[in-house]
Amino acid sequence: MNELMRNLVELQSLEFEETIRPDVEQRISELRAKIPDPIISHYDRLGARGRKGVALVRHQTCAGCHMRVPLGMVMNLKHGKDIFLCDNCQRYLYLPEDDGRDLELVSPKKASRGGRKQPAHAL
Repeated sequence: MNELMRNLVELQSLEFEETIRPDVEQRISELRAKIPDPIISHYDRLGARGRKGVALVRHQTCAGCHMRVPLGMVMNLKHGKDIFLCDNCQRYLYLPEDDGRDLELVSPKKASRGGRKQPAHAL
């Protein structure tokens, strides 16, 4: 699956360039041939709406819609055995291989140990 996601990311970077050169068109055709039809058709539907089809995951957040990605999904992305869509924006999620350090857990804020805060007027 990692190769599939690398192909999708490369395809997106080539298609979203300012100008598409003739030598790049052949590479785009090669990449599209390597990607299964159901995946490329979903990718194309998003592109038809003016949206990118692949979003990077950083700090447990989808870079496409800035919504939090469940930790279980991030861990599955790290293993690279399947592909996943963002629950919110429906983009394919991509976790770069070299960014294992970005897998910081986002946890709810812990309550302070000092007890209840005093109201401002009581000070």
